[in-house]
Amino acid sequence: MRVAILDDETAELQRLEQTLQSMDESQRAPWLTHCFCRGEEMLRRLKRERYDLLILDWQVPDISGLQILKWSREHLEDSPPVIMITSRDSEQDVVRALNAGADDYICKPFRPHELRARILAVMRRRGGVRPAEAERSQFGDLLFDDAELCVSRAGQPVTLTEREYRIARYLFNNLGRPLSREYFYERFWPHEEVHSSRPLDTHIYRLRNKLGLSPEHGWQLLTIYGYGYRLERVGDEQAH
Repeated sequence: MRVAILDDETAELQRLEQTLQSMDESQRAPWLTHCFCRGEEMLRRLKRERYDLLILDWQVPDISGLQILKWSREHLEDSPPVIMITSRDSEQDVVRALNAGADDYICKPFRPHELRARILAVMRRRGGVRPAEAERSQFGDLLFDDAELCVSRAGQPVTLTEREYRIARYLFNNLGRPLSREYFYERFWPHEEVHSSRPLDTHIYRLRNKLGLSPEHGWQLLTIYGYGYRLERVGDEQAH
């Protein structure tokens, strides 16, 4: 679970980060927090990185949390849930934030147990609204089955490890978006597992071959030097 937190008060950022890191998510990956004290810095990262949850303070000196919220709803195809945490507690402000797309609104000073409960409630609501058919997704001749963690290509099953499947799924969920190596390692490698760029590069190489991620099949998996990878759909005129 990758969470981006925006707050210009260092003490508040630390308190939020500690609250998030104390959450028990034993069945999934750990809670990974990314803290920002300036809205402009967070906006730059949102354009390049994918997060599962945004926690935003409204009043930040440069780009406010409300502006970040509006930008995420307008520009991110798979916009993450957003919780506003702010000292602005008037009914008018609450309504304004909710109308802009906030999933919840918490007034400062926040209570850690309440925050944890609200976060889990927001994530459950977001997970519950997805239709059952979303467990199976078609991309060209590739069919992903999230329930079985398997993929078929042109009707033929492709043998993938669980990690390969999850990496491939996220590449296709983020078509056209650059994804950093840091992102993949945070998502798919245990913390205790020592890593370099090599294991990820090996997985990417295998996926290119197994899934046919090449221009003749309608896909291009690009290596972004010094950063990571981006999967793109090639125009129909190049695909067979």
